Amino acid sequence: MDLKFGTDGVRDIYGARLEEAAYNLGRAMRGDVVLGRDTRTSGEALSRAFIQGASDAGARVLQAGIMPTAGVAYLTQKAGAQFGVVISASHNPPEYNGLKVFSSEGAKVSDEEESRLGAALKVQNVRKNSPCRVIEYEGAREEYIDFLCSAGENLSGCNIALDCSNGAASVIAPEVFCRLGANVEAISVGTSGADINEGCGALHADTLVRRVPSGFDLALAFDGDSDRLIAADREGNILDGDRIMYIIAALTMQKGVKTDCVVGTVLSNGGTQEAFEKMGIEFLRADVGDKYVKMLMDASGAKIGGEQSGHIILSDYAQTGDGILTAVVLATLLKGKRAADYDYPVYPQPEVSLKVRDKGSARAEAVQAVAEEWRKRGVRVLVRPSGTEPKVRVMTECADAEKAERAMEEIIRALKSADM
Repeated sequence: MDLKFGTDGVRDIYGARLEEAAYNLGRAMRGDVVLGRDTRTSGEALSRAFIQGASDAGARVLQAGIMPTAGVAYLTQKAGAQFGVVISASHNPPEYNGLKVFSSEGAKVSDEEESRLGAALKVQNVRKNSPCRVIEYEGAREEYIDFLCSAGENLSGCNIALDCSNGAASVIAPEVFCRLGANVEAISVGTSGADINEGCGALHADTLVRRVPSGFDLALAFDGDSDRLIAADREGNILDGDRIMYIIAALTMQKGVKTDCVVGTVLSNGGTQEAFEKMGIEFLRADVGDKYVKMLMDASGAKIGGEQSGHIILSDYAQTGDGILTAVVLATLLKGKRAADYDYPVYPQPEVSLKVRDKGSARAEAVQAVAEEWRKRGVRVLVRPSGTEPKVRVMTECADAEKAERAMEEIIRALKSADM
């Protein structure tokens, strides 16, 4: 099956096919391109392939080295480059890698540009092996750290634990929080890439409290390219993306800044929507994917938007999700306060990711019939193919936990039958 360029670029298990995709995307570049990567061991090889493709196309690459995805987006706009490219597979396991592309504004590319880049993947290019047009982006890391620090305030007296997922946050987040004056304990700060996301970071929030040192005011966990943030408060309560957005909105309003609406997704818990509405804030739901969140934010004028998984966009600061930026804003607003004071009840919401041979089974008639039957019985159901892995993701939600679990069991059975 051919690789496809989607809302998060292209992603695959590393190999010759992905190297060819990196070269082809390089050939589609124009002007100056800021290039960054996470810590994966395959990142250097893909960087070389991309740089050769860009050089063959006459583009010039400004190489930023290990850099969070949002850092590349920020630097692209600041440097006046035509594109920003990140070599990363985000939250996926170490054997995966991929490429994300940003526009000159530091945002996800338009649908038209996405189509052009998708077509570029299919071109059988003859390599010119032109001399590489690449320069080191001097001061890239310092520029991004300065920007992040500018979004926060003095955190002296705050005990902050950081889980950097052995990814790109490892070279940025500890320095940011130290400069802001916090007492910092950082774990999973390896940069070999062999263990990125492995048993650590935002994907393993259920074990976050056990992994971080004791006595923290706030624990902050990122994924491999640090565009996600999941946190834990001093009582050990996990704060997912929905709860983080709620805390930021509530504390921002306490400072006198009016918030009319916030954007979540179809996965956001019904309790989250009710909590926002009790504050007088309209809660809008976008399709899953930060691109769709940003589109609805632009259409509605919302300044805060994000996903339960920890992708959060704070458009007063940036045009894309930034886990470290969100962490800085959250820690600043919570200084001297308890996150638990901003808790709210949620509905039971089982979620399962089922490995499948054919992701099209999510749309099978029998699967959709079971899902619709449970919707009629008061269960909110979402069945969707993963955009990056051979999995179908299922979510059920209901005030009656037993009913939500039964719905999940029946849908999983239907999926397994459809996938045979």
